[in-house]
Amino acid sequence: MQVYRFSFTAASLMVSELVVLAKLLISVDFDYDQISQNEIKRDREATRKREFSELVLRLKTLSNEEIKILAESSLENQKLISFLACVRLYRIIREFVEEVILEKILLFDNLLSNRDISAFMYNKSLEYKEIEKLTEGTQKKVQQVIFKILEQAGIIDSVRTKKIQIPFLDFNLQNILLEQDKKYLLNL
Repeated sequence: MQVYRFSFTAASLMVSELVVLAKLLISVDFDYDQISQNEIKRDREATRKREFSELVLRLKTLSNEEIKILAESSLENQKLISFLACVRLYRIIREFVEEVILEKILLFDNLLSNRDISAFMYNKSLEYKEIEKLTEGTQKKVQQVIFKILEQAGIIDSVRTKKIQIPFLDFNLQNILLEQDKKYLLNL
């Protein structure tokens, strides 16, 4: 079973940076050794290094065809592919989509609340030691960044109102995504 990674708290969705790396990756025939952290424009080297490593891990969850769509498609598709990479890499985000957001959609409840994510995290902490060991501050940060990623992907309208929005999947995405991937993009 995949471990819980919380490193996403240091690098929300970062669509534009992921697109830059995707274009570069295509230009070097998908050779990850040919791309560099210098493509991430940050003043602090530690930040640039951390964000670059997260973005590379996200890119590695995508197929070459998905990376091409990420590099060459509309901003909406870029957001959705970036979100899909997060869902694949970060178990906590994937499970939140599965166990909370999709359930709410099935119940015709289109509003998320802080209580929803707090209850989700509490239930996970009862089951998994790595979540139980998180400090209260880290748990709050995880919750904040999950909502921020959902907002940046267009899955919710804003972190303030948290209204669930079902994205439109254009023909390109419809054709390359597996049914499970469509589910994570709320297209049941």
